[in-house]
Amino acid sequence: MRVKISELKEGAITPLEGVILIRLGREVYAYKDECPHAYCTLSTAGVVEGQTLICTCHYCRFDIPTGRSLTPELTTEPLARVPVRIVGDEVVVGE
Repeated sequence: MRVKISELKEGAITPLEGVILIRLGREVYAYKDECPHAYCTLSTAGVVEGQTLICTCHYCRFDIPTGRSLTPELTTEPLARVPVRIVGDEVVVGE
């Protein structure tokens, strides 16, 4: 999958076929569109606050750059990272 960087809004969740993209500055992060705590869909239940992704189903919090859980009392499982790279003005996901 490919998407233009200009189509990614800063600090927002962009859903793609089972994946979410989050652009923070010049970095783009890609994760499976599923919270590892209760398997809620992050593209609909996720909220970005700074560098934190919050799943509003049960308020699990995750560090966006690393994917690690910031609420170990709910889950110690990190977000499932999806490979992503930037080629020119596009983000290439999973290739």
